[in-house]
Amino acid sequence: MAIKKLYVVLLRLITSTDGAYKMTNRDLNLMVGVGLQLEKDDSGARYFVELLGYSVGEGVIISAPLEHDNRLSLVTGDEVTVRYLGGISQYAFKTQVTHISTTPYLHVHLEYPGGIEATMTRRAVRMPVKESVIRLAMDDDGHKWPVEMKNISLGGASLVAPVKLSGLGERFSIDMPTMSPDNKKAVTLPCVVRHISTQRQGEVSIYHHGVEFIDIDSLARDFIGRYIEHRSAG
Repeated sequence: MAIKKLYVVLLRLITSTDGAYKMTNRDLNLMVGVGLQLEKDDSGARYFVELLGYSVGEGVIISAPLEHDNRLSLVTGDEVTVRYLGGISQYAFKTQVTHISTTPYLHVHLEYPGGIEATMTRRAVRMPVKESVIRLAMDDDGHKWPVEMKNISLGGASLVAPVKLSGLGERFSIDMPTMSPDNKKAVTLPCVVRHISTQRQGEVSIYHHGVEFIDIDSLARDFIGRYIEHRSAG
């Protein structure tokens, strides 16, 4: 089976310089539906999940991370590290699984972190980004399909398309130009599909895909960090 490719149609970026420091903060400052990267402390296994909700000082609720055979990858008491990107900082906190619920659907409760570590990843001249999504085109055996990237983090992204891009556990890649001065540099984001849901819009079905990035390199991390920074500035 050929690996599918997603190519960027529209994107705006500028360059920036590095700079870092650390701070702590108890407020997650996140919107429901944002992608998070969850890492099990005992095995180092990483999963892409979605934030379903949280209450400061009480708890965090996330979608259930599943293995390739759809088995739940967590049990109550598991210690995990959660990472996400916001503005010009990368955030991380340690927590543990307090409860796993199957009603009304499978989801996981985490203990609210006692502290959140934030690392400033870069300083940059900011500019507004007017696009609400990144618009992509999927090339699948000669067929072109419009794809929207609703959100992106270091852990993964949310993709919306009129067709199912891949099955659960299947892999494809997203190719993005960096808009460098020579127009030659590009980043490749290897993905694995972790979640698929369907939404009806009249007579048409729209497919929502939660994808996890697999082993992205430093160029891709730099690309994602700059893009999120510019979106936040807008």
